[in-house]
Amino acid sequence: MKKLFLLITIMSFFSCNQNTNLSVNPSFDSNVKLVKQWFKLWETEDLEKISAMISDSVKWQGCFYGQPLMTNKSDLVNYINKWHVAMENITYNPKNFLSGVDSETNKLNGSVRSYGTWSGKNTATGKEFEVLFYHYFGFDENGKIVYGGDYGDATGVMMAVALDQE
Repeated sequence: MKKLFLLITIMSFFSCNQNTNLSVNPSFDSNVKLVKQWFKLWETEDLEKISAMISDSVKWQGCFYGQPLMTNKSDLVNYINKWHVAMENITYNPKNFLSGVDSETNKLNGSVRSYGTWSGKNTATGKEFEVLFYHYFGFDENGKIVYGGDYGDATGVMMAVALDQE
């Protein structure tokens, strides 16, 4: 009886202490550095360096209502440029950088997600904004962004900083 009790106790101990933490994908840390660089380049509005980080065949989901998926580098660079033209003093204050998973395997894949707050000022009106956003990024073996997207109320931001109706 003592042996059975000891066996059950040991089995319970090991079953409760199984390592449930998934190991981090080896490319995650380097991809976080790329994402941090991406946000800094947004803040300095360095479109040339931002463009160099993007794969030619990128897939990017923008954050405006009804906006179709962007399927090439040119469309994404144009999207970013429109933000830069419309806004100034842009800053991103990240809350975190999280590991992403492959949607088919549910395994960590080195992709990066981030929640954070954007702030800045509309160039035309001088009105300031602050808004919470979510971003996700996937990279190829060369460190180029191959997919990603933005989730946040971009249309609301544009309405909030628009010219006042008279």
